[in-house]
Amino acid sequence: MRCRNALALAAALATWTAMAAPPEAVRNELAERLRQQIPGVPATSYVEGAAAFDDQLREKVRENAAAAEPVVAAGRALWNRKFKDGRSLSGCFPNGGRRVAATYPQFDPRLKRVVTLEMAVNQCLKSHNEALYEPTDPDTMGAVVAYLRSLADGQKALVRVPAGGEPRFEQGRRLYFSRLGQRNYACASCHVQGAGKRFAEQPLSPPVGQATHWPVIRDGKAVTLQARIRECLELMGAAPFPAGSEELNDLEYFLTYLSNGLPLKANPWRAPGT
Repeated sequence: MRCRNALALAAALATWTAMAAPPEAVRNELAERLRQQIPGVPATSYVEGAAAFDDQLREKVRENAAAAEPVVAAGRALWNRKFKDGRSLSGCFPNGGRRVAATYPQFDPRLKRVVTLEMAVNQCLKSHNEALYEPTDPDTMGAVVAYLRSLADGQKALVRVPAGGEPRFEQGRRLYFSRLGQRNYACASCHVQGAGKRFAEQPLSPPVGQATHWPVIRDGKAVTLQARIRECLELMGAAPFPAGSEELNDLEYFLTYLSNGLPLKANPWRAPGT
């Protein structure tokens, strides 16, 4: 039985890795697969990530909601900090940053690449001759992203794949379904085939909804989606792609598009080590 399951998993991953389809067709097919695979959990609950499949974890998340407050406050201070020229990050974004996080990542047709929220923040800093933030630094970039996401909390994800953006979406999809590392896992091994099940006592979230609840607050720090993907790659025995790399940007683009129509659930608490 275990051998047959392994062969079926390998065949499914090979099919998805090879298949190219329009983004909306990919999203609809994955959503339907998850609906059949985990019928007891509505898609609207996917925004809770692993907590959608664990009542105790869901309760702990609610009990620890205040853990995000100091991180968001630190991000707000950085957001409104005056640059040497008298401007600030808030002046680089429409409406002072309100609701904009729901529209990122974005495909830039001029650059022919994906621009994440972190990249947009650093573009603003660069244009005002300010020091850039390290993409993985929780005290600067993590805090700013946590604050920006709080300004879009409850807004529905709305990421577009315009003409020219399809190759970046497709690359993100291929990476998600490709086996990597010493353990020969793909992201999809856990989060598609194993969605709703447990790995080392941790519930496995489905890909639809995964991009809505980041960053998470762990040990009082903001952990971004790309930081978590890098952690997962290490668990797979694969060398993590650099933060802000095209590979991680395309993965984030793919995942966020899958979550279109679901509300952002900013800055949920997570226990250390999860």
